[in-house]
Amino acid sequence: MKKIIIIGFLIVCNLSCRAQSIVPIEKLGEYIREEKDVPESVTYFKDMNGIRDKYVGTWRGTNNGKNYELIFSKITDKISRTTQDGLIMRYLITDASGAVLEDTRAEPDDSPYTAESSYFTKNYFVLTYGGRQYQCGQRGELFVLSTKNTNNTAIELFLMPRQCFIMEQYCPNGEAPQLFPKTKMTLTKI
Repeated sequence: MKKIIIIGFLIVCNLSCRAQSIVPIEKLGEYIREEKDVPESVTYFKDMNGIRDKYVGTWRGTNNGKNYELIFSKITDKISRTTQDGLIMRYLITDASGAVLEDTRAEPDDSPYTAESSYFTKNYFVLTYGGRQYQCGQRGELFVLSTKNTNNTAIELFLMPRQCFIMEQYCPNGEAPQLFPKTKMTLTKI
């Protein structure tokens, strides 16, 4: 009877270990780069090494007459069958006179107007971005890069717009202007 209980205990332990696997978030980047499927056993991509921590907080910068205030926060999100630690970005963009061009600071975490991290490495990450004029082309991927020798006090950011078909019925004025720069902009942590 004692052997049966021990064997049963070992089987249960083995099944529970197989059923749930927590791996560092960096591993997700490896799967993407190598174009491999995520193993069924992986259930959680966790920021075990704190690579997201250096981005959390408020960053400011200016570019082409616009002032940017970006606020990064950590989130844990269920994506498909896995849970992932990520970042979301809310932002305030003003023109040179201080007029507000866009403000998503009060948006909830799941708002389509908060940019959410979709890919991460140790030196950069990518946010999926969609502005209020999404149907008119105000969307794409925001690349956020660590800058060397700044002790995590500066980052660079640029937008790679997503190509899309713009329908005149939704966008009578044509393509919407992009709010984020297509060339690298430097932001400083405050």
